[in-house]
Amino acid sequence: MLSRPTTEQILIDCRNELLNTIDPAVSAEPVKIAIQMMENVLRNCATRAAHEIAWMHEETSAMVDFARRVAHGAHTTPELTAALAAYEAGASTSLHLDDVAATYDLAGECLSAALEAFGHLAIRPPMVISLAKKEELIHVQGQAEPIRLGRENPGLRLCQAIRDEAHRFAQQYHHLLRRKRVLGED
Repeated sequence: MLSRPTTEQILIDCRNELLNTIDPAVSAEPVKIAIQMMENVLRNCATRAAHEIAWMHEETSAMVDFARRVAHGAHTTPELTAALAAYEAGASTSLHLDDVAATYDLAGECLSAALEAFGHLAIRPPMVISLAKKEELIHVQGQAEPIRLGRENPGLRLCQAIRDEAHRFAQQYHHLLRRKRVLGED
């Protein structure tokens, strides 16, 4: 028995229960079709949950690496030092969604502090925006309120396509690294 199963594990267990316990007990064809549809949804959700954790880990690494590079240069601030210390103290290697999300939030604080450190310099940092899931709000660096665009807005569609492509690339790269590690490929 797992004490803290991942979202992927829970979905796979539900799928197995559906297929191994409920499906054999049902004889009505429409219900069997509905069970197969539910099985497909559960399988796809489990795969997506596993991938989202992988890309969150990769984005966390990228944010913290950027903050460390800024901190090691002449650009550090007390806020950046504190954010990196908080990350080091609170970061988890666990794959449980709550732990991954908490570590991701700490990395986001490091990124924010690193970008603010650029405010003390004569150079401008790269423009950073983020696209929040679910509500699809666009958060822009330096603006308190997010930008809310309609679901059919071409600008929002472009941001979604960029985000999705970045995630696809990160997942593909993650799978390549994992395959090399597991199979010992060079």
